[in-house]
Amino acid sequence: MKKEAYLKYDDVLIGQNVTIGHGSIIYPNVEIGDDTVIGPYSTIGEPSYSFYTQDSAIVEKHEFKKTTIGPHSVIRSHAIIYEDVTIGEGFQSGHRITIREHSWLGKKCSAGTLTDIQGIVSIGNYVRMHSNVHIGQHATIEDYVWIYPYVVLTNDLHPPVYHPRGVKIKEYAVISASSVILPGIVIGKNALVGAHSVVTKDVDDEMLVFGSPAKVRCSVRDIRDENGNQIYPWKDHLKDYR
Repeated sequence: MKKEAYLKYDDVLIGQNVTIGHGSIIYPNVEIGDDTVIGPYSTIGEPSYSFYTQDSAIVEKHEFKKTTIGPHSVIRSHAIIYEDVTIGEGFQSGHRITIREHSWLGKKCSAGTLTDIQGIVSIGNYVRMHSNVHIGQHATIEDYVWIYPYVVLTNDLHPPVYHPRGVKIKEYAVISASSVILPGIVIGKNALVGAHSVVTKDVDDEMLVFGSPAKVRCSVRDIRDENGNQIYPWKDHLKDYR
C-alpha cells in the first residue's frame, strides 16, 4: 500500500504492520495498535460537533480527544469512528459501522455491517453485535453478550423530551433479532430475549422472555434442543466461544 493512499494528520501513532486502505482519513491524537487493518474510505478520530461549529473548521482550532484502536483489529471499509473512543484488542467490524464519541469497548468485540453505536456507552469484552444493531446512548453492555441483527437499544422514554436512561445488559445475555429494549431496562445475566420482542420491564437472570410486550415464559434452563438436551445458559454448553 502506498503512503499517499490515505490522509494522516500529525500527532498520530501507528503501530507495526498496520494496513490503512485507500481514501481513509486518520485525524490527530489517534493511536492504532500493531497488526491492525483499516479498510478503504474509513475515518478514524472523526471530530465531534464542536469542530464544525467553529468559525472555520480547521484542525488547528480543535483539541482532539484520544482515539485508540487496539492491536490485531480489523475495521472494514467505510467505518466512521469518532474521537474519544477506546477499542480493545482484536476488534472486528463489518462495513459502514459508526462508533460515536465517549465510547469504550473491551477486547475481542465485534460489530456487524451498519451497526450504529451512538456514544456514551460502555461495552465489555467478547461482545458480539451483529449487523444493523443500534446501541443508544448511555447503554452498558457487560461481557459475553450476544446481540443479533436489527436490535435497538433505546434511551428516551418520552421523545423528543430527552431525559436519557440507558439500557443495561448483563453478562452472557442474548438479545434475538429485531427486538427493541425500552429505556432504562435491565436484562439479567444469562437471560434470553426472543426475536421480535418489545421489552418494557426488567428481565431477571436466566429468564426467557418474548412477545410484544415481552413476557416471562420460563427459565432458560427449561429450554431443550430437539434431542432433549439442556442448552442454556449457553456458556455451559458452547465450547470455544472466545
